[in-house]
Amino acid sequence: MNADFIRLKNLEGELKLTHMTNSLSCSVTSKELVFQKPHTTYHLFLADILSMLPVTVPSQNVSFRHQSEFVRSEFSSDYYKLTAKWVRIVTRSGVVERENMEFIVPLSSKMLAYISDFGGLQAI
Repeated sequence: MNADFIRLKNLEGELKLTHMTNSLSCSVTSKELVFQKPHTTYHLFLADILSMLPVTVPSQNVSFRHQSEFVRSEFSSDYYKLTAKWVRIVTRSGVVERENMEFIVPLSSKMLAYISDFGGLQAI
């Protein structure tokens, strides 16, 4: 595990799956979804996910820029635009809660299945 990832002490629900690289981690429990990149953790409840849409990205390896650091994602070829009504963002400076956030995230088919099963999402 990357030492720069900020760990959350208590997660609700049972841990179902974690995917991790040196620069990005994604974990799903029966109630929550957690994205981690160096120095920033995004925490949301599955019940707060409003939509997930497949997105085509120009290449399989995507760089995300956050302030002065670049984070590369390489563990999935399937990307989704995730919209959530509430997200907790944990940084070294503290915790901030945001409403109506959107993410473009790489998700494997296993991760997607857990999110849809426990989040109550249905394919349209």
